[in-house]
Amino acid sequence: MEVSKDIKDSLQRCGIRRDVDVCQISLNRKKLTSVPNLSRFHFLRRLWLKNNKIRELSCRSINCCLTELYLQNNNIKSISGALNHLTCLQLLFLHNNQIRGLDDTMHELRKMQQLQTVKPGYRPHVIHYLPSIQVLDRKEVKSVERKRSFQMHSQDRHRVLQSVAFGRRAS
Repeated sequence: MEVSKDIKDSLQRCGIRRDVDVCQISLNRKKLTSVPNLSRFHFLRRLWLKNNKIRELSCRSINCCLTELYLQNNNIKSISGALNHLTCLQLLFLHNNQIRGLDDTMHELRKMQQLQTVKPGYRPHVIHYLPSIQVLDRKEVKSVERKRSFQMHSQDRHRVLQSVAFGRRAS
């Protein structure tokens, strides 16, 4: 497989001889249509797969200790069931893909308690469903945005809280 050769050549250029010494791999612009098997790299923390042709996302062959994943500029349609084992993920770039079904996407990302930066492009929705998020679209998430996103996505609950706060009955 050509990807294996690319990885091997890249490791040799960097002077890396053992798989356990690999903490990052860049496979940008390799015309990949799927995520290669990277399970042999037990200490892989950062993975660049941007600017490829990946359609179906399956990251089961990636170590669960991955902290950064760059998947922008691909043809990914869904991340459902593909990333939920990456519980240490802190940074995820998904922009410029063909992802549909924001609820499914948020359900997938919800399990990632370490996730701090994500870039799919739906700021209020993401802020509401990922309360741990601190940076989104390269901008800090402000408390005003959190409040607005809560109001937008929990309208009934917000209405009840407002009525209790001002001593009125919710209608």
